[in-house]
Amino acid sequence: MTARELTKAAYAVIGLINENGEPSGDTDDLSARALNLINILLAENAELDCRIRRTEHTVKSIGTLEDELDLCEIVSSGVMPYGLAFMLTLGEDDSLAEALRARYAEARKNALKFGKAKAEPITEVYR
Repeated sequence: MTARELTKAAYAVIGLINENGEPSGDTDDLSARALNLINILLAENAELDCRIRRTEHTVKSIGTLEDELDLCEIVSSGVMPYGLAFMLTLGEDDSLAEALRARYAEARKNALKFGKAKAEPITEVYR
C-alpha cells in the first residue's frame, strides 16, 4: 500500500470520497498534512508491526505520498487508515475524532491478536 492509497482509505473512513471514488475537492488542506501524519503513525505503530512480523524493532519513514509503506498487511490496511483519519479530524470535529481514536485503539488491539501464533499440542517429538 502506498501512502497515497492510505490517505484515500482514511478519507473513505471520514466520508470524503465522492461518487467517482476520488477525494472531494475540500481535501487539499488534509492532503498537505498527510505525509507528516503518516510518518508519526509509522513511528507509533513500528513496535506493533515488528511484533506481528517477529522482527527487530525499527522505525521507518517515507518521503512522498507515492512511497510504499513497509508494514504488514493487517497494520497497513486495518490500523493505519483509522489512525490517519483520527489525526486528520483532530481539531476539526472533536466528537468524530474521539470516535475514530477509539476505533484506532481497537484496531491496534485486534492487529496484535492477529499476530499471535496458534497453540497446538506437540506430537511425535521422540522417536
